[in-house]
Amino acid sequence: MKNTIKLLAVLILILTVVSCKDKANYSKINSPLETVNNDLHKIVVKEKIDGGGYVYLNVEEDGKDYWMAIANMPVEVGNTYYYNGGMVMKDFISKHLDKTFEAITFAEGIRLTEEVQVTEDHVHEHSSEMEAAAVMTEKIEKAKGGNSLEEVFKNRATLDKKNVIVKGKVVKVNNGIMDKNWVHIEDGSQFNNEKDLTITTQETVKEGDIVTFKGTIVLNKDFGAGYVYDIILEEATLLK
Repeated sequence: MKNTIKLLAVLILILTVVSCKDKANYSKINSPLETVNNDLHKIVVKEKIDGGGYVYLNVEEDGKDYWMAIANMPVEVGNTYYYNGGMVMKDFISKHLDKTFEAITFAEGIRLTEEVQVTEDHVHEHSSEMEAAAVMTEKIEKAKGGNSLEEVFKNRATLDKKNVIVKGKVVKVNNGIMDKNWVHIEDGSQFNNEKDLTITTQETVKEGDIVTFKGTIVLNKDFGAGYVYDIILEEATLLK
């Protein structure tokens, strides 16, 4: 499950880069993820198309050709590379390339060796992420008629499928993923170490905004391919 969550984060990162680079021509997903695994893949790059902050690769593996996308990095056509995992998307539309991929694999990255190299930079990066995660948002007073995030997490069973109002600080945003904007908020409260609520919406907000959303609490939301949210606020709208 940890590998699945990590790969989903990579997919969101890649698509976020696409939408940030050219919002008028961002690539769109019409179908959910098909497969997720952590197998080792050995590929030969046959074609490379630069997409700004990301790159499309036509590769060969065990006599089969397929397309994949990774975050931008140096890649040489004709070279052999390795990667682990990968998520296969069906009917992926790239307006940037004016092309529909029947199937395309999203991966965290590719490397020249079979072994995964753990560098000092990666250690510092993960340490920084842990330090950032440990920082609590300053306490934000809940909205009139609303719930604190502590109350939402604590009383989730009674709030399932019900409309709730929450107020908090936007700590993360990913726009244009599966025709939704994905917003994470915190309000300085927590329950059993849960402090971050994921929200799906058509509204546009930015990190650092103090926002009030009204939406429907859904428990154990399954988006397919093993991506299940214990709790999520769906179809949320901004309240002024």
